[in-house]
Amino acid sequence: PSGLQIVYTMDEVNFVQNLVYYIERAYRTPDYGVWERGSKDNNNTRELNGSSIGLAKGALEIINGLDLFGSQGSLSSTVYVDPDAHNRNRTILGSLLPRESSSKETDAALLAVIGYPAFAIDGQTLRRRTRERIFSKLKGEYGFKRFPKDGQFSVLEDRNRRYYCPAELRKFEKVECEWPLFFVYLFIEALFHGEKSEMELYWTRIQSLMVSNAYGSCLPRFYYVPEEFIEDERTDPGSQSRLPDPSSTFFLWGNALYIIASLLKRGRTCVSRRAGSARETHTAHISDQFE
Repeated sequence: PSGLQIVYTMDEVNFVQNLVYYIERAYRTPDYGVWERGSKDNNNTRELNGSSIGLAKGALEIINGLDLFGSQGSLSSTVYVDPDAHNRNRTILGSLLPRESSSKETDAALLAVIGYPAFAIDGQTLRRRTRERIFSKLKGEYGFKRFPKDGQFSVLEDRNRRYYCPAELRKFEKVECEWPLFFVYLFIEALFHGEKSEMELYWTRIQSLMVSNAYGSCLPRFYYVPEEFIEDERTDPGSQSRLPDPSSTFFLWGNALYIIASLLKRGRTCVSRRAGSARETHTAHISDQFE
């Protein structure tokens, strides 16, 4: 924490506590997921998503017992999490993983659940299985695919239609866009674990994917397969060159992460617990409060 006091009244404390009550119900609230597209078919169907539940679980563990008034506070200004709600989130998340949802066998968004920033998985075996599935199905030279058969931003996608027919998804297989921001997640996670070789690997990869535009040197939102290379990429995945997002939109999410990673790498800021084991011990201690 920065040490800055940003909450001053009990009305604000009650507002935050009510937000916690709302987030506690993530385990039973179907949503459109991190990508705001619902099921893989993109047919306006909500479902339970492991990434949504995992991020909620991590947030609940961190905020439980936090005094919003700091050293000037009391029990009345402390935020609490319902132990039963936390355990339900943990149980449902464990039953979903290594899948993302009923329609998605995996999703790159789960990297934020098993590692930075949520560190929400308690068991090493489940964490490893989830990570291995993400890497085997989604990792590429330019980043990670969001999920298998993701058609958004592909040159094959019909931008004039809102939904897909299930049979159409196959045409996006092996030519999905790759998103470099997930290399930034992995760099920061490696920093938490003190894995210097992994840090250098991902930092080098990130630097090679930066592009120059009106905003300066930036991380593009995604890399896509040009239309003339589609068939060759399908035949030999990973063999063709990709191009960065052609839009002039500044990708705030990815570049905000990149700034955090840059500050960490240069020593301008630091994590409270650099070793991943220490961070996990801290999270496990918080989880134990709900037993």
